[in-house]
Amino acid sequence: MLVPDDYRSRVAVVYILSLFIQIMDGTIVNIAIPTLADEFGVDATDVEWAVIGFALALAAVIPVAGWVGDRFGTRRVFLISIGGFVAASMLCGLAQSLDQLIAYRVVQGLFAGMITPVGTTMLFRAYPPEDRARASAAVIGVAVIAPAVGPVLGGLILETLSWRWIFYVNIPVGAVALALGISWLREETVGVEGGVDWAGLVLSTAGLGLLLVAISEGPSLGWTSPFVVASAAVGAASLVALVAVETRVAHPVLALRLFGDRMFRATNLASAPAYMGFFGLIFLLPIFLQKVGDHSALVTGLTLLGQPLGIIVSSQLAGRRLYGRYGPRPMMLVGSAAAFAASFWFVTIDDTTHLVAITAVLFVRGLAMGVVFIPIQTATYATISFADLGRATSLFNTQRQAAVAAGVALVATVLSASVSSLESPAEGGAATADRVEAFRFAFGASASMFVLAGLAALLIHNDDAGATMRPAAAPGPADSVSA
Repeated sequence: MLVPDDYRSRVAVVYILSLFIQIMDGTIVNIAIPTLADEFGVDATDVEWAVIGFALALAAVIPVAGWVGDRFGTRRVFLISIGGFVAASMLCGLAQSLDQLIAYRVVQGLFAGMITPVGTTMLFRAYPPEDRARASAAVIGVAVIAPAVGPVLGGLILETLSWRWIFYVNIPVGAVALALGISWLREETVGVEGGVDWAGLVLSTAGLGLLLVAISEGPSLGWTSPFVVASAAVGAASLVALVAVETRVAHPVLALRLFGDRMFRATNLASAPAYMGFFGLIFLLPIFLQKVGDHSALVTGLTLLGQPLGIIVSSQLAGRRLYGRYGPRPMMLVGSAAAFAASFWFVTIDDTTHLVAITAVLFVRGLAMGVVFIPIQTATYATISFADLGRATSLFNTQRQAAVAAGVALVATVLSASVSSLESPAEGGAATADRVEAFRFAFGASASMFVLAGLAALLIHNDDAGATMRPAAAPGPADSVSA
């Protein structure tokens, strides 16, 4: 194995490996839901709690990850998170009942929720501002490949091995990441003043967790169901109380004051609808291809590869060439416009649309998204101090997780409002034409999010991102971060 000779590259390698298994795990399980339902003799809707439990645990931990890393040391917290994730993956593979699997998935999600915020903090503390666009390009490539690999790898595992291997597959990569992290990473302890902000910890966990429960369950249970209404009400009330508490305590667990920073606030506002539109289509298209187009999971996964390939190509160009020359504002505007055009094309498809055409447009959409993602990842922390990076990454990742859930809920709601069932007419579902029309409405709703992203991008000022746009210095042995 080629060993990087500078510290920042070592941080990037460890972070990328851990990020890959965390993101892939979030998608690989979805394709196994029918198999798991048969294995445990339950309905598929019961198995979905293995997915929901993971997502909720992950979302509940993200807001406080920055505080935990700053208080106990980013290296220590990051390594514990990787080790805990790997151990929980093994337990998931060993589960003997659905209840056990759900419990282990919750544990897995708790550790996974720490990986991205704490890892991002370590990465951007290691890389100077002028080099962060290139670092972002490397991370984005992994972040889009992992969810694309997940369904394909999951399909192959289910066809050739036991379902348990969809969890065991995390172990070797995670073990390598853990070993390299122990050997390469340096400890960073920024220090947190005061005692534990227990009110902030409880309110942030309850608020985000319950709100995401409502968003996740609203499309299936109905937005007026007592469970959804109660979850949304208590979650929203908790978040309102959280803002009141965190703006008054001396040492809050969530540094909401960072939203007073113009660049940080603007990029968060612009990225939220961008993530909603991006993941909305990712949720819809596999269902369309399998339920309307009658394609297998493997064929569907291969068709979807066009988008991550496009993102990899454009993110490398954007990170290495475009960002330093043009800055975040014009890139966000152009990228959002192109993403809208490519996404809106799906309003025209039906069950006869050739898969090659879909893959080609997904590739174009990926090109556009790479131009969007690089300025988001790079400019968001342009004016954030070294000491505040941990708190900033937690806030940004909290917003992103909520945006992903909201984007999926939006298109799922539009879809369910337009068609009663996605099953075939023989199974009591809607006719093909009705299902196609329903998906077209949902595709349109997803595409419209990029209009909002473009409008929000007008709030971004290139001057605020000046430090990240300076030409990068040649890497060398001195490219390290103080321990």
